[in-house]
Amino acid sequence: MLQRSIMIAVLALLATPAAAGWTLPCLFGGCSITLVSPEYAARPVKPLNPEAALAEINAFRTKNGRKPVVLDARLSQAAAVQSKAQAGRSRIGHDGSDGSKPMQRAARAGFRAKIASENVAAGQKSFSDAMRSWEGSSGHRENLLRPEVTAIGVAMAKNEDGRACWTLVLGAE
Repeated sequence: MLQRSIMIAVLALLATPAAAGWTLPCLFGGCSITLVSPEYAARPVKPLNPEAALAEINAFRTKNGRKPVVLDARLSQAAAVQSKAQAGRSRIGHDGSDGSKPMQRAARAGFRAKIASENVAAGQKSFSDAMRSWEGSSGHRENLLRPEVTAIGVAMAKNEDGRACWTLVLGAE
């Protein structure tokens, strides 16, 4: 019965033009689903500007009493590996195509991590949009605000349909 009620609510939202930008939490934790308007869906994906992404992350961290982080090429390499893996399978997640985890991918890129966490997203048309979704998700927000994090890496890859897969790796050596 609960599943049927949820399905009816989702279908009603999808049929409503006002559904653009509504975010629903996942029932099983760790994610959210954002319903978007057809206009948003039709917009092109903005290219990733790593320096602008860093500035956005540092502004969020500073606003929340955290120290700024630096952009690390090794973590960006680890993020690129994961974005490409996600785009290749058209599904997001924290397991790499070889079953690797964020810490392993950071190590392979030469980053000797004491900590390595990862935020992933798909479908957002810009890094700023992905960032807003992470800010509104408790687990992703926790990663963004970890006080011990000193560096980040960021990447985006598109799947064969042009859907963007975003990866942010946060770490400390």
